[in-house]
Amino acid sequence: MGRTLRILHVEDSEKDMALIGRHLKRAGYDLISERVETAETMKAMLGSGEWDVILCDYSMPQFSALRALALVKEMKLDIPFIIISGTIGEAAAVEAMRAGAQDYLMKDNLVRLGPTIDRERHESENRRARRQAEDAQRASELRYRRLFESAKDGILILDWDTGAIVDANPYLMKTLGYSYEELVGRELWEIGVFKDITAARDAFEELRDKNYVRYDDLPLETRAGVVIEVEFVSNVYAVGEAKVIQCNIRDITERSLGKRALEESNRKLEATLAELSATTQQLWQASKLATMGELSASIAHELNNPLATVALRVENLLLPMGPDDKERHSLEIITQEVDRMAALVNNLLQFSRRSHRQVSTADVPEEITKSIEFVNYHLRTHKIEVISDFAEPLPTIQADHLQLRQLFLNLLTNASDAMPHGGTLTMRATTGVLDAADAVEIDFADTGEGISAENLKKIWDPFFTTKMEGKGTGLGLAICRRIVEEHGGTIDLESEPGSGTTVHIVFPATMNGTALQQIS
Repeated sequence: MGRTLRILHVEDSEKDMALIGRHLKRAGYDLISERVETAETMKAMLGSGEWDVILCDYSMPQFSALRALALVKEMKLDIPFIIISGTIGEAAAVEAMRAGAQDYLMKDNLVRLGPTIDRERHESENRRARRQAEDAQRASELRYRRLFESAKDGILILDWDTGAIVDANPYLMKTLGYSYEELVGRELWEIGVFKDITAARDAFEELRDKNYVRYDDLPLETRAGVVIEVEFVSNVYAVGEAKVIQCNIRDITERSLGKRALEESNRKLEATLAELSATTQQLWQASKLATMGELSASIAHELNNPLATVALRVENLLLPMGPDDKERHSLEIITQEVDRMAALVNNLLQFSRRSHRQVSTADVPEEITKSIEFVNYHLRTHKIEVISDFAEPLPTIQADHLQLRQLFLNLLTNASDAMPHGGTLTMRATTGVLDAADAVEIDFADTGEGISAENLKKIWDPFFTTKMEGKGTGLGLAICRRIVEEHGGTIDLESEPGSGTTVHIVFPATMNGTALQQIS
């Protein structure tokens, strides 16, 4: 299948048109041809279809090649125009070429016609492509210029080699307070927006080295001396053979002020909410502690009745049994366990019963041992080994038994919490001296996580705690301190992170009723 060729013949001779047609068909073309011989018919044919080439006789009775060329130019068409004549002279050919013809051939020598048509069609397509590219570029430049002029951000164009300002849009001039003439041609650091020229030059070098640079809060100074914060984004791109740096500058001063104000407001709100949450938690814990006594007493009373029933039934079973009865040993074990449970219930009742303070003689090892009984299961399940080291003989002290047990229970609980993976808790009681008088010294030493030096300074403050939220009220050690001081004693704490904590307590010993009088 041949190449399709659409030919408009400007020719008054059908014979010559047929001759040209036969020649082109032999060259492998499939022809679509029309013949015109007047300006009117040519104009109509040019307007009604697309043509690959115009083959025009130079001279005709009613029309000429020069008039045909003028018509093509008038209609702004780019169609290869080749003159084919039998009589054209050199002067006429030059005139036709100047008027816009691409080539001319003699009718008696059409060997070059096919190659000439191919060449001129190719050049026409190239010209058309170049025009389309140029039109697209002009349209793009126009769109860019419109965006550049109307943008609500400042835009600055810098020469990549020198840093000189090539262009600036109206919004930037309004923001900085400089005119176009004051900006263009000057280097960026010359106009005073950067107070530190060295930093400005370093920034420009960074812009050159990288295709993209962003500063989120860059300070610039306007011509009026007002410092504004801007968001600065730069991109490097090519313009022909040269490079430029486009800098987009957005004034974010008000946004930054609003952001900082919001952050400060949020910080204060978070602090208030945290304080409110802590206070609420403390009040809740205090409320639970306030009702603990009533709840403990109620539970203890409820347990006493079934324990008494069990003890009575076991006693009835033991009465008829002889000392060698094989069931007697099991029943005696039940009796022992019931007695132990009854002792625990009795301790619980004593601890929960709250009236005015009642000071009496107290045996420190006994009070520590009874306190351990309350939390013995908790200590076992948390893999905490308890070691008691009590000197003998040991003086007694004068104390409120309930407050003393509350003191020891708080210390036992704190030590347990400090050893989440288990450990050893050693309790010692020895004789000592307080204010040149006999005293009892007590140590609670754990192998737990320890306390940092920073927290050690605040450990006695009410409501201060290093435990997770909901795990402590921050009141335990403050209460311990109050109890010890109300009993005329002293309490201090030593701790190293990772090496455990030791709480050291000193109580005045009983001596002829002196200590009793001091704390009554």
